[in-house]
Amino acid sequence: MFVVRTSGRSAAVDDDRHAFKLLGRRQFSGLGLARPLTTGVRARAVLELRQNHGRLRFRALVGGEFVPGEGDRIAWRVRCWETVRPAPQQGLLPGALLPGLPAGLDHAARTGLWADLNAGALPAGQLVIDRAGYHQECSPALFTTAVELLVHVLLAGAFGSPVEPVIRSWVATGRLPDVTGWS
Repeated sequence: MFVVRTSGRSAAVDDDRHAFKLLGRRQFSGLGLARPLTTGVRARAVLELRQNHGRLRFRALVGGEFVPGEGDRIAWRVRCWETVRPAPQQGLLPGALLPGLPAGLDHAARTGLWADLNAGALPAGQLVIDRAGYHQECSPALFTTAVELLVHVLLAGAFGSPVEPVIRSWVATGRLPDVTGWS
């Protein structure tokens, strides 16, 4: 597990967390234009972000998988949680989160994918968001950022780039780094 902390923001990345698996049948999916790629491997990761706003501490956990493919399309899917009362689970950062991606946050997760999907900058393959966790005080904006950052983490893993600079950049600045060099 990789963790970066400051007083205002924290981020943690790990390989997987089955406790946050999204089992609901409800999902959003689609196809997007993609760049053809030359090589790559399957990558799975879970990312948790924490950001302080005054006295509020917002947290978002998302996870997924990218599998490189051939052609000029990327197939994407965001699974959603349908359980009424999930039990709290330990997140990557200190404290418990509720597993799931409830209404409102599912839209934020899709928004996090659309920027890269609409630009046609992602490589061909399959991308699925199938892990999520939230705190009762949640921020849709932080979920959007978490999904965008997760895509960077997954692509870095798939194409052998280091993840640490991407995570450190967000923790230090609160903004996503401009990363476009995927094969």
